[in-house]
This record gives sequence, structure tokens and C-alpha cells, in this order.
Amino acid sequence: MSNTASNPPRRPRKVRAPGLWRWHLWAGLAGLGVLLVAAVSGALLVYQKELVAAVVTPDASLPADYRHQQLAEELSALASLRGIDPSLKLKAPSQLEPYWTVRHAEGLELLALGSLQPYTNNLWFLDVISFIRELHVDLFSGEIGEALLLVAGVLALFLCISGVILWWPGRRGFRWRWVLPKKLRPSQWLQYHRHTGAVSSPILLLILLTGSLMLWQKLIFPLLPPNPVFTVKSAEPQTPTTAIGRGYLLAHSEIDGSWPTYITIGREQGDVMLKVRFRLNGEWHLNGRTTVWLNTRSGELRRTERADNMPTTRRLLNQLYPLHSGFGMNIPYRLLTLLSGIALAWLCLTGGLHYYKRWQKRSAKAR
Repeated sequence: MSNTASNPPRRPRKVRAPGLWRWHLWAGLAGLGVLLVAAVSGALLVYQKELVAAVVTPDASLPADYRHQQLAEELSALASLRGIDPSLKLKAPSQLEPYWTVRHAEGLELLALGSLQPYTNNLWFLDVISFIRELHVDLFSGEIGEALLLVAGVLALFLCISGVILWWPGRRGFRWRWVLPKKLRPSQWLQYHRHTGAVSSPILLLILLTGSLMLWQKLIFPLLPPNPVFTVKSAEPQTPTTAIGRGYLLAHSEIDGSWPTYITIGREQGDVMLKVRFRLNGEWHLNGRTTVWLNTRSGELRRTERADNMPTTRRLLNQLYPLHSGFGMNIPYRLLTLLSGIALAWLCLTGGLHYYKRWQKRSAKAR
């Protein structure tokens, strides 16, 4: 027998593209710190409403008979207590947040329904949530932080795509034990990184893309022109409407099948202006995308198009926030949002630790 017959030639080994691998490595190192902070803070914010309810307002609930009339009365009372202040941001009660949320220069207050008395238990938790939110949104540095997050988001999108390309030739070697290891072994950081990236890349691509698009729209230029505003005369244009509560009911009458979210009371050329944002029934966006402005003296109304009547492109744009945060989405998607944050943090840690281990070995050899 010939040597060739007894020893058949081996299959040529698949070699990864060295250029892509290096780009993947350097992109990961460049975005490592910002992505780790964004991943951890984002994961902590997915269930922030439920956490606030459990820690600060455990006894709060929205009464079954709570309707727009009662909400209007409480809004009018709040306007009397707090005055006409455009910097005062009110958020109406809802099933998820069964209390009034009041944001002002001094911070945040949660007010009980009916009595409008502030909750006082465990207020430190609200400070913790505010800290995490600001960290996630702009890294405590305004537009500079937002720009860093945008760059990190673009890098992360590249990492997801290039990581899948690099993993694909060895896909048959995929094992769940590398995704959910029973025991962590430093020698396997790369395996944990590759396999977790392969599993989580679809949801991570969606979360990272929506977050990057929101930042791009805010910092670079809007993806669509501003939403047009229509002027609509109220049913009673001759009757001055000075009561905030009555003004709210008038505004709501323009948007059937909705519930208010953010409310602002300010002034425009001496007249009291009421701005109300509505969430339509079944709308994905937790805060809604339909806004009404009311001049409480003349009764004149201005409003945007209803969210469900907007063009398809704008409706898609309106879904960026719920798809990124999970707010307003169903239980499985919110869970995936949480897992995506955990997965991104794990990818940052395992990738960074693998590189550090390689660097230590090279340093030891150089000695």
C-alpha cells in the first residue's frame, strides 16, 4: 500500500480572515468601556417601573372606576397647588404607574391619587433610578456622552456582524455549555464570548440599531421632517376656558380611545396653554406619539396627526423607543431586552478578559 492510501490527506483548515479579526478586536477595545456601562445601566432600567412600584409605592393601584373626569379634577388641583410653570412636567397615572409623577428642578415626586400627597418611603430608590437613567442616556456629560454612546453603538453593530462572520465557519462546533457554563474557566473566555455572541446577535442587532438611530436623529439630523401640526377650533370657541381640568377634557375629546401621558401647563403670549401627550389604546410607545395643544382662554386646539393615522415610515420611526427599551411591549420581548443587556455586558467582559490574558502571555514571553 502506498503511503498516500494509508494516510489520506487532511481537509484544508479553514483560516479566518486576519483583517476582519483585527478590526473586530480593535473595535471591541475602542468601545469596551462605554458599551459595558450602557449594557449594565440599560439592563437595570428594563423593569424600572415595576421596581419603583415594589420599593416606593407598594400599595398604589389604579381604581377600576378611575376615569378622565377624576383625572381632570386632580390635574386642576395640581395646577392650583403648583402654579403655571412650564418647567413642571406632569405624567398622568396609568396601570403601570398608578400615581402622579411630577418632575421639577429639585427632582422627582410621586403623588398619591385622590389626596395628591407625595410618597415618602424609600425615596433614595428614585435617586438611584435617576442616576442610572442619566448614566445610560448621556453618561452624565450631555451631548458629549450622547456622541460617545452613538459611536459605541455603531462599533457594536459592526462587532455583531463581524463576530457572526468570524464564527460562521465553525458553527457546527456550537455547544450550549459555552453559553451557559456550569463553571467558569478563565481558559475558555474566548469560547464563552463566541458562543454567547452567536446566540444573542439577532436581538442585540435590533436593540443596538434602534438605540443608534435615536441618537443619530437627535445629534446628527432627523430621519424624517417634523410631525405636522394641525389647527382645530374647539366646539366652544366663544367661551373662555380658564379651568385646566375642563381644558384637559376638551383636549381629550379630540383624541378618542386614548389616555394621557405627559402634561405641561405654560403660557403663550399671556394665555395659559395646556400641552397633553396621548397614548392610543394598543400603541406600542408607552408614552404615546399624539400631542394636543390647547389655549385655555380661546379654546383653540392644535394637534399632531393621530399616531395610528401617520404614514408608515413615521409609525416605524415611532417604534424605535419601545423596541429599544421594551417599554409597552409584551412579556417575552421585555425579557429578551433584559437578556440582551446581560449578554452585551458578558460579551464585553469575556472579550476584554480574553484580550488581557493574551496580553499577559505576550508580556511574559517578551521578558
